[in-house]
Amino acid sequence: MASTKRRRRKASKPGRFRRWMVRLGLLGLVGALVLAGYMVFLDVELRERLDSRQYQLPARVFARPLVLKEGMVMRPDELAAEFEALNYRKKDQLIEPGQWSREGMDYRVWRRDFVHADEREPAAQVSFRLRNDELSNLRGENGERLKQFRLDAAPIGTLLGGGDDRTPVRFADIPPLLGATLIAVEDQDFVHHFGVSPRGIARAMVANIKAGRVVQGGSTITQQLVKNIFFDHDPSLWRKFNEALMAILIELHYDKPYILQEYVNEVWLGQQGSRAIYGFGLASQFYFQKPLDTLEPHEIALLVGLAKGASYYNPWRNPERALERRNTVLDVMLEQGLISAGEHKAYTAEPLGVATAGASAQNPYPAFTERLLEEMRPYYSYEELRTAGLRVYTTLAPSVQQLAEDAVSGGAEKLEKDRGIQADSLQAATVLLDSYSGDVLAMVGDRRPNYPGFNRALEARRQVGSLIKPAVFLTALERPHRYNLATLIEDAPIRVEGDNGKVWMPANFGNRSHGQVPLYVALANSYNQATARLGLDLGLENVRQTIRRLGVQANLPRVPSLFLGAVELTPFEVAGMYQTIANGGEHVELRTLLAVSDAEGEQVQHFRRRTNRGVDPVPAYLLRYGLEQVMREGTGKSAYRRLPSTVPFAGKTGTTNDYRDSWFAGFSPGVTAVVWLGRDDNQRTSLTGATGALTIWTEIMRQLPHRHGRIEPPRGVEFKSVNARGQYMDPRYCRGGIEMPFSYETQLEPAPECVGRDRWRWFRDLFGREQGEAAPREEMTPGWGIDPREQQLREERERQLREQLRGDDEMQWPEEEPLDMPGAEQEQLERMEEEERLRQEEPYLEEERLRREEELRRSRQPGAPVEEAEPWPPVEEDEPWPPEEEEQWP
Repeated sequence: MASTKRRRRKASKPGRFRRWMVRLGLLGLVGALVLAGYMVFLDVELRERLDSRQYQLPARVFARPLVLKEGMVMRPDELAAEFEALNYRKKDQLIEPGQWSREGMDYRVWRRDFVHADEREPAAQVSFRLRNDELSNLRGENGERLKQFRLDAAPIGTLLGGGDDRTPVRFADIPPLLGATLIAVEDQDFVHHFGVSPRGIARAMVANIKAGRVVQGGSTITQQLVKNIFFDHDPSLWRKFNEALMAILIELHYDKPYILQEYVNEVWLGQQGSRAIYGFGLASQFYFQKPLDTLEPHEIALLVGLAKGASYYNPWRNPERALERRNTVLDVMLEQGLISAGEHKAYTAEPLGVATAGASAQNPYPAFTERLLEEMRPYYSYEELRTAGLRVYTTLAPSVQQLAEDAVSGGAEKLEKDRGIQADSLQAATVLLDSYSGDVLAMVGDRRPNYPGFNRALEARRQVGSLIKPAVFLTALERPHRYNLATLIEDAPIRVEGDNGKVWMPANFGNRSHGQVPLYVALANSYNQATARLGLDLGLENVRQTIRRLGVQANLPRVPSLFLGAVELTPFEVAGMYQTIANGGEHVELRTLLAVSDAEGEQVQHFRRRTNRGVDPVPAYLLRYGLEQVMREGTGKSAYRRLPSTVPFAGKTGTTNDYRDSWFAGFSPGVTAVVWLGRDDNQRTSLTGATGALTIWTEIMRQLPHRHGRIEPPRGVEFKSVNARGQYMDPRYCRGGIEMPFSYETQLEPAPECVGRDRWRWFRDLFGREQGEAAPREEMTPGWGIDPREQQLREERERQLREQLRGDDEMQWPEEEPLDMPGAEQEQLERMEEEERLRQEEPYLEEERLRREEELRRSRQPGAPVEEAEPWPPVEEDEPWPPEEEEQWP
């Protein structure tokens, strides 16, 4: 029996083993089936995710591209600022796109490839000369002459920042050195493995055991891509298991170039507040302000090193740690033969070279961007702006924006220091426009330009003071039969009683009245009483309609104090008003948006300029002349101490009650600029328009290029000389006076000093000539002189008019009376009068011809000095302190 049991035990052992093997086989089969099913599930999820995946990209914003044109005005420092905004590097010799060189006044630029709103322009070189602030000799790569050459547009941020951000790149655009370095550092078996690298895992284990800590990971690039797309960064065995499975599946469906491309776009490389920096495309801009394809080997090494831990190796917070990591990557590059020993030595000696922290902010120009969003909202949803990756082309001029920011920040600080104002109490805003197109070139809404808080350029409604006065004078100049620039208006106390019994009595600065003054003088010196009287004479509604036609849509109170600035406007609205004046009366809707395209630069929507002829060109030109006199002899004359006298600047100062607001609005032939200074608590600043805002405006305009010479008047304008009483001084009879523009419709009263006894001068010249003035008739050459029949008629008329002439010699008549004579004789007399007028003008014409010939002869002489004529005499009188600024409106 015992032996039977033993036999049974011996027989049961193989059976039991077989049963266990069967069980294990069945379990393995079930596990394999489950694993296969799970992998099918993962495969479906992976394919759906990758095939339908689209990056959620915020809208990219670009500045206006600088277009180089033959003959354009451009300052060297302005050009250098444009290159800096584009991140172009100055080199002695051009090696690649994104570089420029200068030798004397000769420039050479290598433009980058760029997709503009209208077309893609490839990388190309251009050369030109910049002399006396004028661009010339514009030539292409092969020496051909060019009319213009457009550079690429500088990236200036994104809209609706926050969340994940990246600049996707295609495999073809990945620099070969970057791809090779990534493989060398992160996954040396990348080309050969199937998603998981057993050799890499073994190598990492050995390295970690030797170091006694985790110094190297065994994950492949494919596994890291899976982790970045599908999982968080919390370590776990389950996550590693899923990474391995999905890495194998990715390798089954996608090729190596696609996997490397996706890794380059997905790896996390930094953080800026709520903005996460993903991918090497954006990281190159974020850290170096350069496109990816222009990075140097040591810069590539730093970015590759950051892939291990962007926070730990942050080059701004931990520069020593980042430098060590970069040099470690350079060591690997040397070991793998990617760089030579000499290059390795040179690159390890280089500093990190990263941009200033925050230089690549998502929204570096918050004031400008706020207006841009306002213009885009009617056309694009919030979700489109945040995720569709739109390319937004704007009007911002980076060089102008930079100098505006510097002028506002430095100017406010300097005024506080020089005037004894409490530090950091002043706030400021400015808007700069292209006067013709209405394009917003620059906008600053805070003395800290990058601060994204309250935007005073768009949102600060403050009373404008005397800035509104040009509308009153324009209303008068639109009535040429009643008013002109020389019309005398009364600057005297005025009292207006309203319906509610309140009395309005405006006063001048210093409580002084000036009596009768020419209209342009009242404007130049901002006389309150003269302006108020003029406005009341014109009518409140007429002035309000003029303000509307200048482009102001804000609420305009129906009170007489409107004439002196009792209206609240933002700096942006004031800029629109003065743009109309600067543009000859044509109002253009101010814009920041030029075009929008999709992420690929296709499906472009353009936004055209919208114009409206609000004011006729003739009165607009006359008003411009009056505003030029503000700068030459009025409240803005201090600016010409720092501005070129040959540029016709025009503008107006503005000061409100108790010196709460300091304004200046003005323009050159091409640029309109408005500056506001004040305090957010609306307290006193002790600054007038001239002592505050004008100083910042002058600093901005001083650094911009401008056209020199007088503005060409439109048809319907003629220049005439008048005396202090606004009377015409006919140059045929007298000299002197002040020359200024008038409408052809204006009938000027002749100056008494130019007429008087000369009222019948033409007639006396015909018949009362002394013997020495001309040869006797009988001595004249036959065929010349006067026909005998005409002589008889003349003698008869002389006899009839003799007594009338005697009376006229003794007295001056206020007006000429037409002679009562037969029609034929009247016609003959008019013809003779015209002949005599032409005869009298001949000496003047001959004198002018001889003078011009003499000037031409002198100019051709070698070594003759050449003087540049100035259209206005220099201002010799210093501005008093406090200056005789425009009066505050009460």
